[in-house]
Amino acid sequence: MNIVGLLQGLTFRQSLSEKLREYNLEIRYVDINKALIPQLAPAQIVVNGSHMIDRSVIESCPNLKLVQQSGIGVDNIDIKYCTSKGIYVANVPLANAISVAEHTLFLIFLMSKNVSVGTRHSTPATSQLHTRSKTTAGMELRGKTLAIIGLGVTGIEVAKIARGLGMRVEAVTKHPSTKSQGYDKKYFVDDLAGIDHLPEVLARADIVSIHTPLIEETRNMFGEKEFSVMKKSAYLINVARAKIVNKDALFIALSTQRIAGAAFDVFWDEPPIPEDQILSLENFILTPHIAGWTAEAIEAITRIISINIERMSRREVPLTVVNKELIV
Repeated sequence: MNIVGLLQGLTFRQSLSEKLREYNLEIRYVDINKALIPQLAPAQIVVNGSHMIDRSVIESCPNLKLVQQSGIGVDNIDIKYCTSKGIYVANVPLANAISVAEHTLFLIFLMSKNVSVGTRHSTPATSQLHTRSKTTAGMELRGKTLAIIGLGVTGIEVAKIARGLGMRVEAVTKHPSTKSQGYDKKYFVDDLAGIDHLPEVLARADIVSIHTPLIEETRNMFGEKEFSVMKKSAYLINVARAKIVNKDALFIALSTQRIAGAAFDVFWDEPPIPEDQILSLENFILTPHIAGWTAEAIEAITRIISINIERMSRREVPLTVVNKELIV
Protein backbone atom coordinates (compact mmCIF):
# COMPACT_ATOMS: atom_id res chain seq x y z
CA MET A 1 0.00 0.00 0.00
CA ASN A 2 1.09 3.56 -0.65
CA ILE A 3 1.11 5.16 2.81
CA VAL A 4 2.06 8.81 3.22
CA GLY A 5 2.62 10.65 6.50
CA LEU A 6 1.86 14.36 6.96
CA LEU A 7 3.59 14.39 10.33
CA GLN A 8 6.23 16.57 11.97
CA GLY A 9 7.67 15.01 15.14
CA LEU A 10 10.70 12.77 14.64
CA THR A 11 9.91 10.60 17.67
CA PHE A 12 6.35 10.07 16.46
CA ARG A 13 7.48 9.20 12.93
CA GLN A 14 10.08 6.74 14.17
CA SER A 15 7.57 5.02 16.44
CA LEU A 16 4.98 4.72 13.66
CA SER A 17 7.52 3.45 11.13
CA GLU A 18 8.71 0.77 13.55
CA LYS A 19 5.20 -0.48 14.24
CA LEU A 20 4.26 -0.57 10.57
CA ARG A 21 7.39 -2.60 9.81
CA GLU A 22 6.04 -5.26 12.20
CA TYR A 23 3.29 -5.72 9.60
CA ASN A 24 5.75 -5.49 6.66
CA LEU A 25 4.36 -2.08 5.77
CA GLU A 26 6.33 1.06 4.94
CA ILE A 27 5.37 4.71 5.29
CA ARG A 28 6.82 7.65 3.38
CA TYR A 29 6.85 11.09 4.98
CA VAL A 30 6.35 14.27 3.01
CA ASP A 31 8.95 17.01 2.86
CA ILE A 32 7.09 20.10 4.09
CA ASN A 33 9.59 22.31 2.28
CA LYS A 34 8.34 21.00 -1.06
CA ALA A 35 4.93 21.15 -2.73
CA LEU A 36 2.62 18.81 -0.84
CA ILE A 37 0.09 17.84 -3.51
CA PRO A 38 2.55 16.01 -5.81
CA GLN A 39 3.84 14.08 -2.79
CA LEU A 40 0.34 13.14 -1.65
CA ALA A 41 -1.11 12.29 -5.07
CA PRO A 42 -0.20 8.56 -5.12
CA ALA A 43 -1.38 7.94 -1.56
CA GLN A 44 -3.88 5.25 -0.67
CA ILE A 45 -3.58 6.14 3.01
CA VAL A 46 -2.69 9.54 4.47
CA VAL A 47 -1.69 9.76 8.13
CA ASN A 48 -2.37 13.36 9.06
CA GLY A 49 -1.28 15.65 11.85
CA SER A 50 -2.45 19.26 11.79
CA HIS A 51 -2.79 19.82 8.02
CA MET A 52 -6.09 20.66 6.37
CA ILE A 53 -7.40 17.73 4.36
CA ASP A 54 -9.97 19.61 2.31
CA ARG A 55 -11.72 18.89 -0.95
CA SER A 56 -8.78 20.06 -3.08
CA VAL A 57 -6.40 17.68 -1.30
CA ILE A 58 -8.84 14.78 -1.50
CA GLU A 59 -9.45 15.33 -5.22
CA SER A 60 -5.70 15.31 -5.85
CA CYS A 61 -5.45 11.76 -4.43
CA PRO A 62 -7.51 9.53 -6.75
CA ASN A 63 -6.46 6.32 -4.97
CA LEU A 64 -7.17 7.53 -1.44
CA LYS A 65 -8.93 4.99 0.80
CA LEU A 66 -8.23 6.24 4.33
CA VAL A 67 -7.40 9.51 6.07
CA GLN A 68 -6.02 8.57 9.48
CA GLN A 69 -5.84 11.44 11.95
CA SER A 70 -3.10 11.19 14.57
CA GLY A 71 -5.32 12.48 17.38
CA ILE A 72 -8.95 12.67 18.41
CA GLY A 73 -9.91 15.92 16.63
CA VAL A 74 -10.99 15.65 12.98
CA ASP A 75 -12.16 19.23 12.41
CA ASN A 76 -9.34 19.71 9.87
CA ILE A 77 -10.73 16.99 7.59
CA ASP A 78 -13.65 17.36 5.18
CA ILE A 79 -15.42 14.28 6.48
CA LYS A 80 -18.56 14.85 4.45
CA TYR A 81 -16.66 14.92 1.16
CA CYS A 82 -14.56 11.91 2.16
CA THR A 83 -17.76 10.01 2.88
CA SER A 84 -19.20 10.94 -0.51
CA LYS A 85 -16.08 9.47 -2.12
CA GLY A 86 -16.14 6.30 -0.02
CA ILE A 87 -12.99 7.30 1.88
CA TYR A 88 -12.72 6.23 5.50
CA VAL A 89 -11.77 8.82 8.11
CA ALA A 90 -10.36 7.44 11.35
CA ASN A 91 -9.04 9.08 14.50
CA VAL A 92 -7.39 7.99 17.75
CA PRO A 93 -10.05 8.70 20.38
CA LEU A 94 -8.64 7.43 23.70
CA ALA A 95 -4.88 7.06 23.62
CA ASN A 96 -3.75 10.47 24.92
CA ALA A 97 -6.55 11.22 27.40
CA ILE A 98 -4.37 10.88 30.50
CA SER A 99 -1.55 12.96 28.99
CA VAL A 100 -3.96 15.75 28.03
CA ALA A 101 -5.67 15.62 31.42
CA GLU A 102 -2.35 15.92 33.22
CA HIS A 103 -1.36 18.88 31.03
CA THR A 104 -4.69 20.49 31.86
CA LEU A 105 -3.87 20.30 35.56
CA PHE A 106 -0.37 21.64 34.82
CA LEU A 107 -1.96 24.73 33.23
CA ILE A 108 -4.40 25.05 36.11
CA PHE A 109 -1.50 25.06 38.57
CA LEU A 110 0.39 27.66 36.51
CA MET A 111 -2.59 29.98 36.53
CA SER A 112 -3.75 29.43 40.11
CA LYS A 113 -0.24 29.86 41.53
CA ASN A 114 0.29 32.98 39.41
CA VAL A 115 3.24 31.47 37.56
CA SER A 116 4.27 32.23 33.99
CA VAL A 117 6.76 30.46 31.74
CA GLY A 118 9.10 32.03 29.25
CA THR A 119 11.70 34.73 28.82
CA ARG A 120 9.54 37.84 28.62
CA HIS A 121 10.76 39.07 32.01
CA SER A 122 13.87 36.92 32.36
CA THR A 123 17.55 37.36 31.74
CA PRO A 124 20.06 34.52 31.29
CA ALA A 125 20.86 34.89 34.99
CA THR A 126 17.27 34.55 36.19
CA SER A 127 14.77 31.71 36.35
CA GLN A 128 12.46 30.98 33.44
CA LEU A 129 9.60 30.69 35.93
CA HIS A 130 8.26 33.92 37.39
CA THR A 131 5.09 35.42 38.79
CA ARG A 132 2.84 37.15 36.29
CA SER A 133 2.13 39.91 38.77
CA LYS A 134 3.73 40.51 42.16
CA THR A 135 0.57 42.30 43.29
CA THR A 136 -1.63 39.22 42.84
CA ALA A 137 -1.30 36.27 45.21
CA GLY A 138 -1.85 32.72 44.05
CA MET A 139 -4.82 30.70 45.22
CA GLU A 140 -5.35 27.27 46.71
CA LEU A 141 -7.30 24.79 44.59
CA ARG A 142 -8.87 22.91 47.47
CA GLY A 143 -12.51 23.94 47.79
CA LYS A 144 -12.54 25.80 44.47
CA THR A 145 -15.02 25.01 41.69
CA LEU A 146 -13.80 23.60 38.38
CA ALA A 147 -16.23 23.71 35.42
CA ILE A 148 -15.45 21.09 32.78
CA ILE A 149 -16.99 21.84 29.39
CA GLY A 150 -17.39 18.53 27.58
CA LEU A 151 -17.29 15.40 29.72
CA GLY A 152 -15.73 12.89 27.37
CA VAL A 153 -12.83 10.59 28.22
CA THR A 154 -10.37 13.45 28.76
CA GLY A 155 -12.84 15.51 30.76
CA ILE A 156 -13.48 12.53 33.04
CA GLU A 157 -9.73 12.10 33.65
CA VAL A 158 -9.48 15.80 34.56
CA ALA A 159 -12.42 15.41 36.94
CA LYS A 160 -10.77 12.46 38.69
CA ILE A 161 -7.58 14.42 39.40
CA ALA A 162 -9.40 17.61 40.38
CA ARG A 163 -11.63 15.83 42.89
CA GLY A 164 -8.53 14.22 44.35
CA LEU A 165 -7.25 17.74 45.00
CA GLY A 166 -10.42 18.56 46.90
CA MET A 167 -12.01 20.67 44.17
CA ARG A 168 -15.73 20.76 43.48
CA VAL A 169 -16.25 19.63 39.88
CA GLU A 170 -19.21 20.66 37.75
CA ALA A 171 -19.55 19.59 34.13
CA VAL A 172 -21.54 20.78 31.14
CA THR A 173 -22.12 18.25 28.39
CA LYS A 174 -24.43 17.82 25.42
CA HIS A 175 -25.96 14.63 26.80
CA PRO A 176 -25.91 14.95 30.61
CA SER A 177 -27.72 11.66 31.19
CA THR A 178 -25.55 9.62 28.83
CA LYS A 179 -23.81 6.59 30.24
CA SER A 180 -20.33 5.84 28.87
CA GLN A 181 -18.86 2.34 28.58
CA GLY A 182 -21.28 1.00 31.18
CA TYR A 183 -20.80 3.71 33.82
CA ASP A 184 -22.71 6.88 34.59
CA LYS A 185 -20.80 10.10 33.96
CA LYS A 186 -22.45 11.61 37.04
CA TYR A 187 -20.24 9.35 39.13
CA PHE A 188 -17.16 11.44 38.30
CA VAL A 189 -18.48 14.94 39.05
CA ASP A 190 -20.37 16.77 41.76
CA ASP A 191 -22.89 18.17 39.32
CA LEU A 192 -23.69 17.41 35.67
CA ALA A 193 -25.74 19.77 33.49
CA GLY A 194 -26.81 20.22 29.89
CA ILE A 195 -25.56 22.98 27.62
CA ASP A 196 -28.59 25.13 28.47
CA HIS A 197 -27.17 25.53 31.98
CA LEU A 198 -23.80 26.85 30.79
CA PRO A 199 -24.28 30.46 32.06
CA GLU A 200 -25.01 29.49 35.67
CA VAL A 201 -22.18 26.94 35.73
CA LEU A 202 -19.75 29.56 34.41
CA ALA A 203 -20.93 32.02 37.05
CA ARG A 204 -20.00 29.58 39.85
CA ALA A 205 -16.66 28.45 38.45
CA ASP A 206 -13.24 29.51 39.68
CA ILE A 207 -11.63 27.67 36.76
CA VAL A 208 -13.23 26.71 33.43
CA SER A 209 -11.62 23.96 31.35
CA ILE A 210 -12.67 23.22 27.75
CA HIS A 211 -12.72 19.60 26.53
CA THR A 212 -15.34 19.63 23.79
CA PRO A 213 -14.64 18.94 20.10
CA LEU A 214 -14.72 21.74 17.55
CA ILE A 215 -17.94 21.42 15.57
CA GLU A 216 -20.34 24.04 14.22
CA GLU A 217 -22.25 24.13 17.52
CA THR A 218 -19.10 24.77 19.56
CA ARG A 219 -17.30 27.23 17.27
CA ASN A 220 -17.09 30.57 19.14
CA MET A 221 -18.92 28.92 22.03
CA PHE A 222 -17.09 31.29 24.37
CA GLY A 223 -17.59 34.95 23.57
CA GLU A 224 -18.45 38.25 25.20
CA LYS A 225 -21.65 36.88 26.76
CA GLU A 226 -19.89 33.95 28.41
CA PHE A 227 -17.00 36.05 29.73
CA SER A 228 -19.46 38.57 31.15
CA VAL A 229 -20.96 35.99 33.54
CA MET A 230 -17.65 34.52 34.71
CA LYS A 231 -16.03 35.64 37.94
CA LYS A 232 -13.37 38.32 37.55
CA SER A 233 -11.07 35.99 39.47
CA ALA A 234 -11.74 33.03 37.14
CA TYR A 235 -9.29 31.35 34.79
CA LEU A 236 -10.00 29.76 31.39
CA ILE A 237 -8.09 26.62 30.31
CA ASN A 238 -8.26 25.33 26.73
CA VAL A 239 -6.52 22.13 25.57
CA ALA A 240 -9.20 21.33 22.96
CA ARG A 241 -9.39 23.72 20.00
CA ALA A 242 -8.74 27.47 20.05
CA LYS A 243 -11.68 28.32 17.78
CA ILE A 244 -14.12 27.20 20.45
CA VAL A 245 -13.21 30.58 21.96
CA ASN A 246 -13.75 33.86 20.14
CA LYS A 247 -10.27 35.36 20.00
CA ASP A 248 -11.30 39.03 20.00
CA ALA A 249 -13.66 38.51 22.92
CA LEU A 250 -10.95 36.72 24.89
CA PHE A 251 -8.43 39.48 24.22
CA ILE A 252 -10.87 42.09 25.52
CA ALA A 253 -11.77 39.96 28.55
CA LEU A 254 -8.11 39.51 29.45
CA SER A 255 -6.88 43.02 28.69
CA THR A 256 -9.71 44.62 30.69
CA GLN A 257 -9.34 42.11 33.55
CA ARG A 258 -12.89 40.87 32.90
CA ILE A 259 -11.43 37.46 33.81
CA ALA A 260 -8.16 36.83 35.64
CA GLY A 261 -6.34 34.83 32.99
CA ALA A 262 -6.27 32.10 30.36
CA ALA A 263 -3.92 29.23 29.54
CA PHE A 264 -4.11 27.52 26.15
CA ASP A 265 -2.29 24.57 24.57
CA VAL A 266 -3.90 25.41 21.22
CA PHE A 267 -3.96 28.52 19.05
CA TRP A 268 -6.18 29.91 16.31
CA ASP A 269 -3.48 29.66 13.64
CA GLU A 270 -0.60 27.35 14.39
CA PRO A 271 2.20 28.14 14.69
CA PRO A 272 1.24 31.57 16.07
CA ILE A 273 2.82 34.78 14.84
CA PRO A 274 5.08 36.08 17.65
CA GLU A 275 3.68 39.59 17.17
CA ASP A 276 0.10 38.48 17.90
CA GLN A 277 -1.29 40.93 20.43
CA ILE A 278 -2.77 38.28 22.70
CA LEU A 279 0.70 36.81 23.27
CA SER A 280 1.84 40.10 24.79
CA LEU A 281 -0.67 39.86 27.64
CA GLU A 282 0.72 38.97 31.06
CA ASN A 283 -2.38 36.93 31.91
CA PHE A 284 -2.27 34.69 28.83
CA ILE A 285 -0.12 31.54 28.76
CA LEU A 286 0.41 29.43 25.64
CA THR A 287 2.08 26.03 25.42
CA PRO A 288 2.87 24.71 21.91
CA HIS A 289 0.14 22.06 21.43
CA ILE A 290 2.03 19.45 23.44
CA ALA A 291 -0.66 18.28 25.87
CA GLY A 292 -0.86 14.83 24.27
CA TRP A 293 2.83 14.63 23.41
CA THR A 294 4.22 12.10 25.88
CA ALA A 295 6.15 8.87 25.33
CA GLU A 296 3.21 6.84 26.60
CA ALA A 297 0.68 8.61 24.38
CA ILE A 298 2.90 8.33 21.30
CA GLU A 299 3.31 4.60 21.91
CA ALA A 300 -0.46 4.09 22.20
CA ILE A 301 -1.38 6.37 19.29
CA THR A 302 1.08 4.84 16.82
CA ARG A 303 -0.05 1.36 17.83
CA ILE A 304 -3.69 2.17 17.05
CA ILE A 305 -2.77 3.84 13.74
CA SER A 306 -0.65 0.88 12.67
CA ILE A 307 -3.48 -1.54 13.50
CA ASN A 308 -5.92 0.52 11.43
CA ILE A 309 -3.54 0.59 8.47
CA GLU A 310 -2.84 -3.14 8.74
CA ARG A 311 -6.58 -3.82 8.71
CA MET A 312 -6.90 -1.72 5.55
CA SER A 313 -4.13 -3.78 3.95
CA ARG A 314 -6.34 -6.83 4.54
CA ARG A 315 -9.40 -5.01 3.19
CA GLU A 316 -10.93 -4.73 6.65
CA VAL A 317 -12.54 -1.66 8.20
CA PRO A 318 -10.32 0.40 10.57
CA LEU A 319 -11.28 0.12 14.22
CA THR A 320 -11.78 3.83 14.87
CA VAL A 321 -13.75 5.00 11.83
CA VAL A 322 -15.48 8.38 12.28
CA ASN A 323 -17.75 8.28 9.21
CA LYS A 324 -19.54 5.15 10.36
CA GLU A 325 -22.11 5.39 7.57
CA LEU A 326 -19.49 3.73 5.35
CA ILE A 327 -19.51 0.63 7.53
CA VAL A 328 -21.86 -1.99 6.13
